Amino acid sequence: MRSHRIRYFRHSLQAPCDNIENIPSRDVFDAVFCDEAADEAVNRAGLERLIRYLQCGDTVVVDSMTSLTSSTEQLCTLIRRLIEKQVTLEFLNENLIFRHDCLEVVETIIAVMERIAAFERATRREKQATGIAAAKVRGCYGGRKKKLSDNQVVSLIGRASAGENKSKLARDFDISRQTLYRYLKPS
Repeated sequence: MRSHRIRYFRHSLQAPCDNIENIPSRDVFDAVFCDEAADEAVNRAGLERLIRYLQCGDTVVVDSMTSLTSSTEQLCTLIRRLIEKQVTLEFLNENLIFRHDCLEVVETIIAVMERIAAFERATRREKQATGIAAAKVRGCYGGRKKKLSDNQVVSLIGRASAGENKSKLARDFDISRQTLYRYLKPS
């Protein structure tokens, strides 16, 4: 069984990935993989290369959980994916080690993290709903203001019923033809 120590990090645009020799390291690593910090979580070529490189018994060393993903859900999925490959995952900043040979402990920690992620989602949705309700009360939510007043709508319908040209009506009321037809559509 191989036991390589592998470093993964995300670098900023100010510290390019080309200069891997100068990365701050606490140990000597057998391999180093990196991605740009600006990369989307789904387009992480360095992370995918790392996962393909890994073998049973390897240890992946990462500065922080935020280096791997931007959400707790993605982090849990990735930890499971690495543990399934029988790899140990070490987070330096959080001082956490997920060992592939302690599966019960890892699964318990991941389950707790998933519950926290669900709690965060529910809290976010609740805050969003509260914000939307407050915006509706202020009249700031629910689409654009009506282009025409009730009196203008009555006038528009009357003129359209009299056979007036629709394009001319739209110009007169300063609305698009599509909006005009929406007003004329029977409710």
